[in-house]
Amino acid sequence: MIRLYVIVEGDTEQEFVKRCLAPHLNGRQVWTTPIEVTTKRDRKTGQKLGRGGGHWKHWQKDIRKVLRSNATDLRVTSLFDLYGLPEDFPKLDDCTAERDTVVRAGLLETAMRDDIEDHRFIPYVQRHEFEALVLSGLEHLGEQLIDADARAGLEALRTELGDTPPEDVNDGPETAPSKRLLARVPGYNKKAHGPQITEKVGIEGLKQRCPRFGAWVASLEALGEQQS
Repeated sequence: MIRLYVIVEGDTEQEFVKRCLAPHLNGRQVWTTPIEVTTKRDRKTGQKLGRGGGHWKHWQKDIRKVLRSNATDLRVTSLFDLYGLPEDFPKLDDCTAERDTVVRAGLLETAMRDDIEDHRFIPYVQRHEFEALVLSGLEHLGEQLIDADARAGLEALRTELGDTPPEDVNDGPETAPSKRLLARVPGYNKKAHGPQITEKVGIEGLKQRCPRFGAWVASLEALGEQQS
């Protein structure tokens, strides 16, 4: 049995791990727990006062905190969006110069790995946002919408995207997956709809529709196989 901790940016990603990723991996001998990054603590009590988002220094601190244990059955991974990374992210300026976002995400993962310096850390950057996974299940979003304008907006979005793979929807300030959803679909709520839609698509469906995400999940599945 491998104990896997997934450091996530926010509530939606945490719920996704609980409802979708963890049940999938638990059945493969990889016991999975999400940890939403802590951005502020009470200096006296250590109580968490702020969670989600923040700077790389917060993410780094939480990753290293889990890795303080010398346990050999412990692994830590990340689920961070490529779009909107904090300015203090390791080698961000150098990597941003790379226009190919597949290559850029890989470079950023390498930068994280070099910064953490622990073989038990499995860095992952989602290309371009968590909402790419939502785009892979737009048919299920339609099931959640009652408002006629929202339904019409959803159809417009599907037409706009055409056959573009979800992970290829780019990271511009107006064209990132989240921006398109908010602009086209009135009432779209990331926290409410994100986990519901990805749960309906299922991990296997997400792996097929989002290959880079699929490769990451496959690497996590393999952790359990190595223990067999």
